[in-house]
Amino acid sequence: MAPAVKHSDHDFIVARHERYVEAYRSGSAERMMEFMDKEVFKYSDFGGQREDMSHSTVKDQFTHTFSNFHDLKIKTISLHGHKHFTAWEWVITCKHALGQDGKRMSKEEAPPKKLIGCTLMWWNDKDKIVKNHDYTHAREP
Repeated sequence: MAPAVKHSDHDFIVARHERYVEAYRSGSAERMMEFMDKEVFKYSDFGGQREDMSHSTVKDQFTHTFSNFHDLKIKTISLHGHKHFTAWEWVITCKHALGQDGKRMSKEEAPPKKLIGCTLMWWNDKDKIVKNHDYTHAREP
């Protein structure tokens, strides 16, 4: 079999993706939102049954996620696409900081959680996400 050949957008999408993951790992909703277009924007989280969320709703969702999970770690499994579209396969491990009763749990008492998923991202010429689809499935850690 012939060796894989990088396409012309490969290095560009990998570098952009690394910046995106770095923003995610920072735990800052503001940094995440820097990747989202403020005018033309649709974000759907099909695993969470939330579709066509607005810019402000997504920012609130990131704020909620970053404040209600301990040890939130994300790992890229694969990334494919081109400058205007990427498909990103990932795994997230974490511990939910809120119990079923709504009370906050310590990192030590929080149960582990594992999510696997794929995110499809459509990008504009300004290098901003205009459409995002998350497909997520919870697994046993």
